[in-house]
Amino acid sequence: GARPLSTGTAPAAAARTLVFSDEFDGTSVSTARWAARDQERSGAAGTDRWWYKPAVVRTNGDGALALDVKQLAAGQYAGGRIDSQGKFDYAYGTLEASVHTPAVTNGHLAAVWLQADAGLTPGGAVDGTARDGAEMDITETAYQADKYAVTLHYDGYGADHKSSSQIVNAPGLHSTWYHTFGLSWTPTQLQFLYDGTVVRTVTDPQLISQVKEFPILSHEVLDDWADGSVHDETFDWHSTMYVDYIRVWQ
Repeated sequence: GARPLSTGTAPAAAARTLVFSDEFDGTSVSTARWAARDQERSGAAGTDRWWYKPAVVRTNGDGALALDVKQLAAGQYAGGRIDSQGKFDYAYGTLEASVHTPAVTNGHLAAVWLQADAGLTPGGAVDGTARDGAEMDITETAYQADKYAVTLHYDGYGADHKSSSQIVNAPGLHSTWYHTFGLSWTPTQLQFLYDGTVVRTVTDPQLISQVKEFPILSHEVLDDWADGSVHDETFDWHSTMYVDYIRVWQ
């Protein structure tokens, strides 16, 4: 939890106020900042089942959050998720997370994302934009190649769901430890960053959330979407997502 800021976001952050952070230096995950989820995430296809489970959420004793993936039983798997819903949310600012992505993706993905505090369709309204809330995926590392997805989801997850996605080439993503993923969010622009370099810019006002959102760190089995198969996973430290820190400035 003590590594420096990436050079790409540090200058902007230095002029602002740190409003939320976790260096994960404690012996357990802070319940003042985070809740660990217990939720089934199984897809509609296939017979396997998978969940978020608090049992696979831990700190590693060396200043990092560790989100494991584990086999619970034959055909049953678990990954981990923590989020700050009801504890911290914000609108506009700069977020940076230092993350180690597992070297090989076998049916699971590591992610840093934001979710609208009131959901994607507050009051049940579908307005055709992300302005009333979006899922903002800063990174989803669902690929075995050195690339990841940056995606905006809005208007719910049903028949009205809409999204805007870009695949980012990410040199060294799987072969070297710890890369920074960032989001600079203003009312008129989103800038997504990888190791301090802007990799996607959004200026379409219909795609920019104008409401408070909360951070999420997750590592989940999604064997019907992520590259590879969880059946080939070793379930050791090679398959763990590590987060050195997450910081938010305004």
